Amino acid sequence: MIKRIFYSIAIVLLLCQACISQNTENAPTALFQLSNPRVQVSSIFFDSYTMLNFSVDMPNSIIKYTLDGSSVNQNAKVFSEPLKIQESAVIKAKMFHRDYKESDEVVVEVVKIAKNSAIKQVAIKPEPSEKYSGMGAMGLSDLKKGSAQFAGDKQWMGFQTEKITASLQLEKNSTVNKIAVSVLTNQSNWIFAPGKIEVFNEGELIGERMFAKSEQETPNSPTFLQVPVSTGMYNTLNVVIHPLSEIPAWHQGKGTTPWFFIDEIITQ
Repeated sequence: MIKRIFYSIAIVLLLCQACISQNTENAPTALFQLSNPRVQVSSIFFDSYTMLNFSVDMPNSIIKYTLDGSSVNQNAKVFSEPLKIQESAVIKAKMFHRDYKESDEVVVEVVKIAKNSAIKQVAIKPEPSEKYSGMGAMGLSDLKKGSAQFAGDKQWMGFQTEKITASLQLEKNSTVNKIAVSVLTNQSNWIFAPGKIEVFNEGELIGERMFAKSEQETPNSPTFLQVPVSTGMYNTLNVVIHPLSEIPAWHQGKGTTPWFFIDEIITQ
């Protein structure tokens, strides 16, 4: 009787081991996540067009993408050849393969700038933090983007203040219909997007945009904040940025003064 029980248990164990072995052979690919597609753009800033390309490491994989900032799903467009981008765009992409878990979503933003509307001079008040002084005021118009990893990145200017004013002197009679301000969000390091941006010409308000406070932590990313202005020909503009007065209640630093980071101001 004891031998019969022993043999029965041994057979069950052997069957279980066989099932585990079979599942191990067939299942692992579903557990592996694809690496992110590599995004290549000929230029982040452009006045005519920029070229967009993706590259992948995994054979038989496909890349799906959007150009309007919407999330990528199975219904998104399939990338097949380099794209000519002629307008500002928020590009999102994922890699897919039938045997593997889809990649994380990658994001890159490209910005069209106005022709013949270069910023000649920039003055900024108050001065940024000594620790995060960027490349000086003129660094705000050098068309060089800071990275999401702000530590050690010399492009970012950091402030802890209630108002920042950037005074822009443009090329003579520049046509402008929009201002784009490049800011950094990195809430785990107490860096928040602003609450409001205003644009003035000779004391007259020509553009304004409010930004909703985040109700929860958002991904770390450099972002362009677009502010439409009354279309016209301008020689000077004052861009007034109002950072949040305090860190929101959901954050561990609630009630304290947040950081605000900026690296570019673009006329469009």
